[in-house]
Amino acid sequence: MRDTDLQELRALLGPERVLTGESELLIHARDESHHPEHKPDAVIYPQSAEEISQILRFANERKIPVTAWGAGTSLEANPVPIYGGIVLDLSRMNRILAIYPEDLQAVVQPGVLHTELNQKLSKYGLFFPPDPGAPATLGGMVANNAAGIQAIKYGATKDYVLALEVVLANGEILRVGNRAMRTSSGYNLVGLFVGSEGTLGIFTEITLRLVGIPPAVSAATAAFPALEQAAQAVVQIVQSGLDPAALELLDPDCIRAINYLKNLKLPQQPTLFLEFRGHALEVVRDELCLAQEICQQNGCTHFSSALGHEERNKLWEARHHLAYAAAALNPGKRAIAVDVAVPISHFPSMVAFARHKLAEYNVNGPVFGHAGDGNFHVGIFYNPEDPDEKARAQAANEAIVFRAIELGGTATGEHGVGVGKIKFMRTEHGASYDLMRQIKKLLDPNGILNPGKIFE
Repeated sequence: MRDTDLQELRALLGPERVLTGESELLIHARDESHHPEHKPDAVIYPQSAEEISQILRFANERKIPVTAWGAGTSLEANPVPIYGGIVLDLSRMNRILAIYPEDLQAVVQPGVLHTELNQKLSKYGLFFPPDPGAPATLGGMVANNAAGIQAIKYGATKDYVLALEVVLANGEILRVGNRAMRTSSGYNLVGLFVGSEGTLGIFTEITLRLVGIPPAVSAATAAFPALEQAAQAVVQIVQSGLDPAALELLDPDCIRAINYLKNLKLPQQPTLFLEFRGHALEVVRDELCLAQEICQQNGCTHFSSALGHEERNKLWEARHHLAYAAAALNPGKRAIAVDVAVPISHFPSMVAFARHKLAEYNVNGPVFGHAGDGNFHVGIFYNPEDPDEKARAQAANEAIVFRAIELGGTATGEHGVGVGKIKFMRTEHGASYDLMRQIKKLLDPNGILNPGKIFE
């Protein structure tokens, strides 16, 4: 960007919202991923769709890159400004515009945190289910189609977005979708924008579907002698017709990490975290009992249920903080976040394959994930100052991802493509990858919106 560009933007928005200080640029230069940082030329804090429209029209005419920024909690450099330019920090567009309890809907701006929304909704007995664990903004969750620990029961963000207000690269403000719970009217443009990672437009208003908070909750942990036994129990629980709200798999490295961070005393064995929700405690207990039987048939050595509310919350808090706990046990190292998902029948073999590849390439990292829907992660740690170890970590990552795609799965179950998954897109999507590029070219002909993501 030229000095004259910055002068014009400051005249448009005021100098207090067009920032170029070094600390401000560094804050917006990296997310939670292992990918290198890239500083923007300026960070702008818009407060309305009209302002974003003006900024994009200005940037499009001058072919200046524009990258949207939520909370910076993503794991594939999704909001990192690879080519500099403008970062649009949407944190000041953080109002809950409307709540319609009778329709189970809410309308929000993109800077609202999902935790804040659920706090407001709790008095109505409602909640927005997707929960990535990190304090993510709803705009970022829609952009990445975030999921989380409750995806097995409630699905991902895409299942809750009814309508969007989007600003296109040329500054046009577009509304897609409506507040009806069902529609067969035309192309699903809402679905096109959800998961597009800010490459097609900037969200300025989001209409969400909500669900009621079930009154009955029961959680449990199940420890197994071997990871493959725990994975097989996951498959059988899903195939049995049970409806867990969460079904998480953690290997011994994960348990060791969260025991250390949260002062827990869980057996350091492959472990499942289970939770069931419903409208009657008897039904929830019956489901948990059947899950216990399945776990024991697969060699479970320690099943702990009937957890108190405080203990249950501590358990899930530990699960949410797992990435930080694992990092604490690997000081000075970075981690490649593997994020594959496979058909549930292939889940046990895929987990075994991942462990084998870690051993083959002599790298380490915890295996964990949202096992109930076939989505799991491997945090492959490496020393960034050791080129050989970094190359081995990358080789293990590629082997795991290509194997998942070969089994009919995907390179990314919830983190998005960002920078790190681009190399797998052609293999996963084939000719449809070219169609995606054509759509990008149609909506953003100058390529100013989050360049370097999804496409090279």
